[in-house]
Amino acid sequence: MKPRSNRQLFIAAFVIAIVIIVIANLLGRHENRYERMADAITQALAHNDMAPVQNDFNASDRPELQNRARVGALSDLVVSLGAFKGSKENTPQGSDPNYHQFAETFAKGTLVEKYKLDADGKITRFHIGPSAAMNAGP
Repeated sequence: MKPRSNRQLFIAAFVIAIVIIVIANLLGRHENRYERMADAITQALAHNDMAPVQNDFNASDRPELQNRARVGALSDLVVSLGAFKGSKENTPQGSDPNYHQFAETFAKGTLVEKYKLDADGKITRFHIGPSAAMNAGP
């Protein structure tokens, strides 16, 4: 009788552990599609190569991605902040549904990334740079 009891306890503990893991995964934070897009753009900038994300941009804005000086300057900014940790959307409530804003977190600081999407879900306006708080004087 005792061996069976220990086995039942083990099975019950195992089932409870699995349930806890499943619940934690369901309740845990998951990136939304806009955060994944922001991550991809930031990583492309860090690699100084916008080709992997060019299809995320509106066709009329894609020539800007070929501006090596501009992309290089943004790449330098991103790389100077160290390892990229991820994007967190912080779009103000009541904003246009096609406008998205993010805190881009790095080992040595944070940048603000903003973009606006067209009706096809392509980026029409894009900005990444220091937040206003980082630019504010003492």
